[in-house]
Amino acid sequence: MLMSSVSFAQISKPKPSIQGALQQFDFIQEQIINGPDTITYFLKKNDHNPRNLVVFIQGTDPNPIFSYKINEGKTTYFRWFNDDYKSLDSTYTFAIIPKPGMSGLYEEGNITVPQFYHDYNYLDYRIHQIDQSINHIIENHLKNPQNIVVYGHSEGAAIGAALANVNDRITHLGFWSGNVLHNFFEFSLFNRLEALQGKLSDEEAHKNIMGIMEWYKAVLNDPNSTELDHFSYTNKRWSTYEKPPIDYLLELEIPIFALFATEDESTPIETAYLLPFRFLEQRKDNLTFEVCMHCDHSYFETKEDEKMNHWKDWFARFMEWVQKKK
Repeated sequence: MLMSSVSFAQISKPKPSIQGALQQFDFIQEQIINGPDTITYFLKKNDHNPRNLVVFIQGTDPNPIFSYKINEGKTTYFRWFNDDYKSLDSTYTFAIIPKPGMSGLYEEGNITVPQFYHDYNYLDYRIHQIDQSINHIIENHLKNPQNIVVYGHSEGAAIGAALANVNDRITHLGFWSGNVLHNFFEFSLFNRLEALQGKLSDEEAHKNIMGIMEWYKAVLNDPNSTELDHFSYTNKRWSTYEKPPIDYLLELEIPIFALFATEDESTPIETAYLLPFRFLEQRKDNLTFEVCMHCDHSYFETKEDEKMNHWKDWFARFMEWVQKKK
């Protein structure tokens, strides 16, 4: 479920600061202090109070929101998310909530992941962060709130599915390239697919899958451990994602826009098709199911050595869908 970072640069002369990055990309920073806990979110700057909100949830890696690079005395700022916010009309604002401990400004090539991230990078805390941020934005930055749209990519999709069961102010959910079934099952499925493609023998695939089962057992035997494993994640992180996202999605009544890709290297398209079948089985009609043909995990299509990015087009279609699903 890994998503490569997306960065866009702007050039500035002053000493690098988070305020410099915010000014460059036209965002503001807000903080919610609850006792010892401080939740930070970044919000698109607006000259007036809009009615609608779009919240993006990042994928798996411990990426920052803003970073910088200094070259020949000039500071170049980067943002680690797409420019979806630029396409929104004046009735919308856009928010992104940093992962635990990743709210500061980081130097490119020198991004150190703090221990706080490892201690708090688990589903319940991520839900808490985003839930509190959405409520704060509604109460302080929106006028007569209407559409509260949340869309997440990869791990962010799984977070969004669980979050929408907690925050009843969310009106629309985008589930983009998230795992539909259990993480460990989908890891196992990739091994079977590689065996069918001749990349692994049946024996190798079976051995790998049995190893994945042993890994899962070890997680269950020590679910609150914050020691890092071979993927640089903790048992506490894995154990809190034990409930398959499809179960969270089936519990929702709000409109859901599910998007997958046929050449996704991180989320198997094979399990994605279970989603519409389960919604049909339960006679639910709140799912819109879409597939980006010939696309990878981040909706890039490679054609005759040319790489085409379809993310922008899909976001436009997503927002058109939001307007229709009121």
